[in-house]
Amino acid sequence: MLEGVRVVELSTEVGGAFAGRLLAAYGADVVVVEPPGGHPIRKLPPRAGETPDESILFAYLGAAKRSAVLDLDNLADRDTVLGLISCADAVIESHAPGVLASKGIDPARLVRDNPRLVVCSITPFGQSGPRANWRMTALTAAAAGGQMAVCGDDDMPPLKTAGHQAYYQAGLHGFSATLAALYAAKESGIGDWLDISVQEVQASTLEGIGPGALNDGSEAGRTAGNRPFAQWGIHACKDGFIGVAAMPRQSYAVYDCIGHSELKDDPAFASGWSPDPNELLGVLIPEWTAQRTAAEIFEHAARFRAPFAMIPGPRELLEWPGRKDAGFWQEVEHPVLGKHPLPSGPIQFADGSRGVARRAPLLGEHTAEARSEARNAPPTPAPTVPGNARPALDGIRVVDMTAVWAGPYGTRFLADLGAEVIKVEGPSFADPVRTMTGARSSPEINQSHYFNEYNRNKEGLSLDIKTPEGMDALKRLIVSADVFIENWSSGVAERIGLGFEAVKAMNPRIVYVSMPGFGHRGPDADRIGFGPTIEQMGGLVALQGYEGGPPHRSGISYGDPVSGTVAAGAVAMLLLSREHTGQAAYAVIPQRDAICSLIGEYVLAEALGHPLPLRIGSHDPEWAPHNVYRTRDSAPRISRVAPTRPPIEFVDTWLAIAVDSENAWESLKRLIGDPRLNDPSFATMASRHTNQGRLDAIISEWAAPQEASEVAARLQAAGVAAAPVLTPLMIASDEHLNARGFFFPYFHADVGECRATRPAWQWLRRPSRPLRAAPRFGEHTREVLKRVARYSDAELDAFAAKNVITADLIAGAAG
Repeated sequence: MLEGVRVVELSTEVGGAFAGRLLAAYGADVVVVEPPGGHPIRKLPPRAGETPDESILFAYLGAAKRSAVLDLDNLADRDTVLGLISCADAVIESHAPGVLASKGIDPARLVRDNPRLVVCSITPFGQSGPRANWRMTALTAAAAGGQMAVCGDDDMPPLKTAGHQAYYQAGLHGFSATLAALYAAKESGIGDWLDISVQEVQASTLEGIGPGALNDGSEAGRTAGNRPFAQWGIHACKDGFIGVAAMPRQSYAVYDCIGHSELKDDPAFASGWSPDPNELLGVLIPEWTAQRTAAEIFEHAARFRAPFAMIPGPRELLEWPGRKDAGFWQEVEHPVLGKHPLPSGPIQFADGSRGVARRAPLLGEHTAEARSEARNAPPTPAPTVPGNARPALDGIRVVDMTAVWAGPYGTRFLADLGAEVIKVEGPSFADPVRTMTGARSSPEINQSHYFNEYNRNKEGLSLDIKTPEGMDALKRLIVSADVFIENWSSGVAERIGLGFEAVKAMNPRIVYVSMPGFGHRGPDADRIGFGPTIEQMGGLVALQGYEGGPPHRSGISYGDPVSGTVAAGAVAMLLLSREHTGQAAYAVIPQRDAICSLIGEYVLAEALGHPLPLRIGSHDPEWAPHNVYRTRDSAPRISRVAPTRPPIEFVDTWLAIAVDSENAWESLKRLIGDPRLNDPSFATMASRHTNQGRLDAIISEWAAPQEASEVAARLQAAGVAAAPVLTPLMIASDEHLNARGFFFPYFHADVGECRATRPAWQWLRRPSRPLRAAPRFGEHTREVLKRVARYSDAELDAFAAKNVITADLIAGAAG
């Protein structure tokens, strides 16, 4: 798909490397510029040995790229880099703000000298603001964005997700935003400089608890993130653990599955999320799972379409029949590491292809090639003054059939980029996020902060496509659209006549994206999957948890924003393809596979015989100290769970510290000033890691009276990676985020004054789309059907009389 696209990667961490890896996987020619000694990620675990070419992490993130060793402090090498950039379409970089400019590679000047160039900067806290130059690691990245605070148990410390998740999320956003910018540059001749903050990516994906903190001032604890309901959690079973994630409308399937069909006859049990049913299910579900193995539960649940999920580790993922038989794991041969698998890309195309699988380069393997290409690069054309830039996807029309969070997050991504997104709901079947707290009519169904955060900038239709008139209206919309996107269960689209071939027959230039939980092929295709199911089945959950404890969810429905971001990137990639072919294009986002792409190093390490440790709390496989420490209590922070339940009060605050070098260790010792830290057993990183229990106890004692934000600033000034563990409510008032204009005020007709997060990127040239409140149910039905589908008022009146279109949810509908 990206053949002919040239990218220069100047990354220094996992986020930029992952963005480059995905671009390379889909055919872009990505040259990663490494310093002498190798890319910093070559020094991170997992490794098969100590040489740069024995890095397993780089074997994953460097796959399909070329490597050039060039010293940016050397003038000749810098000129080589500039020569490579002069004939590139995009640059991915993650240096601290100002560093590249100080070396003569200024991103602002690059896009000024080459107006078509796209530069994507992925940095810890963005290019501006009071924390722009703070250091970051995987631990402090998790702490700064709000997600870590809701992962774990309320009576335990906040829990870090496995691996480099905050960076992977940022890399995904970099991948998709870069593709959108490349499409816009192709269409308009105007490139741009994208500013992506790792912190902001996480803060914009806090599910319903983030918007709740912003608009109601409500805090969220860790239990709210990990197991808010019995049918939305992880339970012990006979041979380990099993997950379940059932929305209220799947409650009956759960009752049937666990042998308590009689609960369906009790009106109080219409939703397993209600307090009393949840209390009983909290006994019945674990009683039932404890008597069966995970495999038995998984097989039994399929008969009822009850959304129970296996929780596979790396070895199980490698051997999972649906993945193995489908060729998801593609084998490559590395000159040093030998044969090893690579996961396929998270986007699958109409012909079944999922990108290229080529091994990672040896350090500097393509340096000579790169120097030659830079010497022979054509002269850079004289800078031109670009015209007025429009939003990247301005003029693109999207018919959005998605619901809940994964699809709506992806289509909000497109809407924030300027696309006209038409969200279609059914008169008796609203997006379940509107109704999950019990709302059944206006204005209540329009007052969900969760729904309103992820459906802003869209137009809303209420249209019954089960009627001939409603289906005909939808087809008229499709004929005029550029994009059609759905996240229905596998097989639904074909059954109702809206599969790709049918839609392509209506519109030969349509871009069609399908987002099933487990793809459209294989033994798992028919299963229902929500965000928690996806992260469990995708392998992430098995990796994370407290030491000696069970696997843990990530605190949010993690699979949803991940898959949504991938879907947005797929749309942009297919739009680019359509510019070449002029024809319809199709992509499938198997949501589980998107999660697999975020843990590639774990699977490669397992396959190569160098497995990473699992469930190690917030510790690191090598660095120490590396943990979260409780600090001075705050004023009470109140969680307003539900009107019928008493509020919960929180006062705990936490500090994340990651010592990644001996210099950082010496700085930490000086700041703490405790002579016990001079003990010889703490003299080296390895010995500190061995004795990290004693080390954590000393640091905990010191941290207890400290104020988390203040001491984090002192540690950063001393060169130690540290961050307060920000909760959703703390995020809402965070000094740095507010300084960067991360929160937008807006007015919603049924709610009043509100706040929302802005997109997790900023443009140098392109204007931000003015924020438009999420649509009230059916708010734009008549206007859109008249303007786009060309219906008359009389025809629409007739539709309304038959409830083909409605201005409110039909009475009694659960959604």
